[in-house]
Amino acid sequence: MRPAVSGIAADEAVLGDLSIRAASLVGPGHRCEEPATARQDAYRVARDTMGDHLLLAVADGVSSSTHAELGAAVAAGTVVHALRRRLDEPEGAARLSAAELFEEAATAMSREASQRGLNLTDVCAVLLAAVIPTRSDAPSGERTMWAAWLGDASLWSLDAERWRYAAGDRKKTTSGYDTNAVLHTLPTEPQAVRETRLALLPGDVVTLVSDGVGDGLATIAELNAYLADHWRWPPPIASYINDVGFDAERFLDDRTSVTVWVAPDPRSREPAGGEAPADEWLGGQEGRPT
Repeated sequence: MRPAVSGIAADEAVLGDLSIRAASLVGPGHRCEEPATARQDAYRVARDTMGDHLLLAVADGVSSSTHAELGAAVAAGTVVHALRRRLDEPEGAARLSAAELFEEAATAMSREASQRGLNLTDVCAVLLAAVIPTRSDAPSGERTMWAAWLGDASLWSLDAERWRYAAGDRKKTTSGYDTNAVLHTLPTEPQAVRETRLALLPGDVVTLVSDGVGDGLATIAELNAYLADHWRWPPPIASYINDVGFDAERFLDDRTSVTVWVAPDPRSREPAGGEAPADEWLGGQEGRPT
């Protein structure tokens, strides 16, 4: 059995007026195998040099790939490094190109596979990347989030009652919800990438997830409501990890979630579900994405 990454990874941080929680856990299906299978999800949380933007990525290695965990790690790491390089350029935020970024990730995955004597099909993964300004200059506090994706990693936003789908390849088919419906993967199809922009206001909450969490949000109403209630404002990191590791019949895949809370404006808007104290909202953390 080859060495593998940790079965659990987690982080929390504050950057500007954004609070971040992230967790990635090996799923019950992989954990209970003999021998156990490595965690095939990966995430990255970073910032540009000036700290003006939060950079995020969630990748999910395709289970049929023999080195899926390698593909996911390379995809997530490459796209965040590429984003940081572009955002450090003048007017970089206005010139983000999902096609260029995902092509760079695909090239890095292909190169890594070649160096290890692997085929491209051995390192397949899906990828979701996002950029969120860490401050807003608008009187309303509004800012624009950029997101790009290829595959079934997904972006969700929190409203007053539940998590709502915002981006990612939908898995609904004419016969219902197909948890195995993955249309495109890296490194073979970077041209299939799509991108969007999402307006965020003070008090808004968004989460980037692998399908181990996204399928649950889409199909288990009780789970969606539970996480909507528990993630109204940033929870302690141990609680967040426990939530990402929810138990549900037939949900055996690895789980990854990176959630971002925009601090509420105390003059005009409270987070849904009631106001959290400022130190609880920001988590009282010294950590910063690097």
